[in-house]
Amino acid sequence: MEMTDHPGGFDVDVILVSWNRAADTVDAVRSALDQKQVRQRVIVIDQGSEPAELAQLEAYLADRPQVVFRKLGRNVGVPAGRNAASALGQAPFIVALDSDAVFADRFMLRRAVDHMAARPALCAIGFRITNYFTGRNDELSWDYPGNRRPDEHFPTTRFIGAGHCIRRSVFERVGRYDESLFFSGEELDLCYRMLGTGHRIEYVPAVEILHKVSPDGRVRWRQNRYRLTVRNHLYTLRKFGAPWSRLALATGAFVVRGTRNGAGSQALAGAWQSLALCAAFERSTEDKSHYRLSAETWRYIHDCEPTRRDSLVIKLARQFQRLPHQ
Repeated sequence: MEMTDHPGGFDVDVILVSWNRAADTVDAVRSALDQKQVRQRVIVIDQGSEPAELAQLEAYLADRPQVVFRKLGRNVGVPAGRNAASALGQAPFIVALDSDAVFADRFMLRRAVDHMAARPALCAIGFRITNYFTGRNDELSWDYPGNRRPDEHFPTTRFIGAGHCIRRSVFERVGRYDESLFFSGEELDLCYRMLGTGHRIEYVPAVEILHKVSPDGRVRWRQNRYRLTVRNHLYTLRKFGAPWSRLALATGAFVVRGTRNGAGSQALAGAWQSLALCAAFERSTEDKSHYRLSAETWRYIHDCEPTRRDSLVIKLARQFQRLPHQ
């Protein structure tokens, strides 16, 4: 592989955000360091792990100068953690790996870098995510149209957080992750802004990670997950120009589905909290141009997301479906 010429001498920064699960995080770091035929820097951000967990992680990293390690002391959320990790690097590509995932073999990182380097029109790629324990597709990490298959290469509007690669120049151009999202939907918010620059995204199954799907479900639907999903979805809709009438319809749909799944109060809480986020965004002086997508970008989004064209009846029927297990 021909290495790229850039500041710092690295082809890619591999970022991990850790919070407890030290043994899994060590495996993830080891997997990143073991990648061949690529110059990688590994950056780990810890978000307030318990002392025993933190000590285990620090012991492993102590004699590995090729790893940058920072302790934040508290959980600032996924987007803020990824922003902090990315800011510590300079490589042209950023690969994010969940702390409970490993690369499928020692050449996955090279494949990701090669794919991006050969296609300057891409701002990001999503990796294939396989359940570490079953060897099958990780259904909880599959957020693509139902007519697509895990072994199929296709254009898309998003990637999954557990494993993906971003072009740093585009990531920084659009303002990085929105840290107020904390958890849920932060990837889609970023992806739409990056698509607005004219770049595109692909799902690339040739780059694969193995995800140790957590049995404890650290953010459960009936606790905070559904609330955050509702809050962040409504907030993101508003940022991209949706009228309040559409937000009202979306809120109703979320309440129906939440009630069906025993999370009605979470839906109401999320909707209420989204109002504060929307108000803060509209008062802010930040550059909002990246949220005003062109007609061409919206056509691309609609082409990649066929469910947007579903009838009202089908959309309503979806609100009575059960939420995923976690």
